[in-house]
Parts: sequence; C-alpha cells; structure tokens
Amino acid sequence: MLKGLYTAYTGMINEQHRMDVLTNNLANADTNGYKKEGATSQAFDTMLAYKIKDLSEAGNLPKGLGIGKRLDEELVDNPNRWVERTGVNLGVKVGENYTDYSEGPMKVTGNTFDFALTDRGFFLIEYTNKADVTSVKYTRDGNFTMNAQGYLVTQDGDFVLDEDRRRIRLDPNDTEIGTNVYGEIFQSGNRVAKIGVVDFEDYDMLEHFGENFFQIVDSDEVKNAEAVYNRARSYTMMAQRALDRARAQNAADIDEKEAALQAAQNREAEAEQALEAARGEDDAAKRRLEQESTAQIRAGYLETANISVVTEMVNMIAIQRQYDSNQKVITTYDETLDIAVSQLGKVR
Repeated sequence: MLKGLYTAYTGMINEQHRMDVLTNNLANADTNGYKKEGATSQAFDTMLAYKIKDLSEAGNLPKGLGIGKRLDEELVDNPNRWVERTGVNLGVKVGENYTDYSEGPMKVTGNTFDFALTDRGFFLIEYTNKADVTSVKYTRDGNFTMNAQGYLVTQDGDFVLDEDRRRIRLDPNDTEIGTNVYGEIFQSGNRVAKIGVVDFEDYDMLEHFGENFFQIVDSDEVKNAEAVYNRARSYTMMAQRALDRARAQNAADIDEKEAALQAAQNREAEAEQALEAARGEDDAAKRRLEQESTAQIRAGYLETANISVVTEMVNMIAIQRQYDSNQKVITTYDETLDIAVSQLGKVR
C-alpha cells in the first residue's frame, strides 16, 4: 500500500484532535476562571530517533517500527491480556494535552461575593457528585453567593471552604459584610471566616474537572482499586441476571446461581472497602501536596478566561487549512490508485 495515505491520515487525526481542544476553549471563552488547553504533536523523525535508540525491549533490541501486540504477564486478572505495543506511526503522532495556568484578565463586578486571586492559587470547593459523594476541588472562579442557610456557595451550590476545610457560614440577616485582601470575611466588624486558598509547586499533578474545576490526579493505587471494584460490580450484575433467568425458567441449578450471586456480592463488598481505603490514603497524600498561596483576594472582581477569541479563531482557520491539505493528499492518492487499477496495463 502507499505510505502517503497513512501519513495524510495521521495528519488529519492530529488536526481533528487540535480542533476539538480549540473548540472547547472557544466554548468556555465566557467561563470565569477557565484555563485554556493546548495539544502537542510529535513528528516522525523525532519519534524515529527515540525508537531506534530504545533498548527496553527484551534482548536489548530496538523497538520495531510497526505496531504490534505483546502479552503482559503481569496483568493476570485482565480478561484481555494482550496489550498494545506502539511502534512508530508513519506520520505525525498525537501528543499530550496541556493546560495554560497563566492568569486571565480581571473584570469589575462590584458584587460582595465575587472574588479574584492576584497570583497563583486556587479556592477550595467541596464538590458533591450525583452519587452524593463529596470531594475537594480547586477553582479560580470566585463567583460565589450566599444561600438561604447563610453558607457561602458556588453558583452550582457547592460549598466554599475556609482555611481549615470547613464550610463558611454567615449570618444571612447581617448585611454589613466586608472582606480584606487576605480573604477574611467580617460581619458587623467581627471576623467570621477566612476563605481557603491553596497552591501547588507542580501543576502537572492537576487535571481539568468540568469547566473550571481542577483536581489532583488519582494515584495508581486508586485507579487499580477502581478497576477491581468495577469488574466486581460487573460480575455481580451478570450473576444477578443469570439467577433471574434461572428463576424465570424454573431451572434446576437455582441454588448454584444463588451461591454464585452471594459470592459475587461478597467480592464486590471487599473491593468497595479496598477502594475506600485507597481513596482515604490518597486524600491524605493529596493534602500533603498543597502549600500556602501568596495570592491576595480582591472582592468585587472576577477572573475571566485566559484565552483570546481572535487568536483561537485564527488558529481554527489554520487547522482547517491543514486538515484540507491532508484530505487533498488522500484524494490525490485515491485518483492515482484508480488510474493504476483501471487504466495502466489495459489492453486496447
């Protein structure tokens, strides 16, 4: 086959990935505290230079330039024990996404519960998901409000935490509210709470969560525990369906199916306990990664997204043109193949 087809194909895939990232940035141009993302790519010659010098394969031999599979002996519990071994793509390789944590422009709102950070750092938020599980998230969006109970919350109702990770509760009947640059909140001249702000030495450990939240990447122990738990839940559901079918058909092995379901439920309970333990240890490790922020807090301001709509639109045009160029290469190769098949060597 013609290698140019695969080269153009990888170029189209890379440009499509870049377009996805760019359109997500544009969609969040009006999102407070949003940090724009970007995508990297790796050229064939760069990857080739690395691969031909890589002696990590068995026998101290360089890795193959194609794409093959190998058997991972360590993943004995994996139903699909054959895992990918990626060689060198004949074209461009999609790299990694990255986040630009630079500060966005500030806008004046004059609202009492709008806050913006003047330097590195994040507000602490107690986030609750649909399963009613709470966790701490980080955000630069200080668009807060006070609910009917007096708690300081985000626009979605998640609680804002203080420096000790406690919910901030104010007196909803006291309208004399003031703050200082240290994030301390006063009512009638009395200090009520201090908004929690933390920072990190290395932002590579953070990842986007939703539109403008960030979270620390889970450890490998938590990811493995989640995989075991999800697999145990799947076994439980399959055992339950098998038991339901046996009961509907009045089969003779109902007792066996009930025993299998009970065993699956026990495994699921054990996996859930292991997952909770792993998450507890991981939360403690995440706390140790936090450090004090030097940022000051400005009341009546909000930090906007750190993207330029004009720049993103220019990049979108460039990406579209590059995508079209790769598409024309494929079209040209297709026409060449058509001529080779239908005309060359034809007896007249």
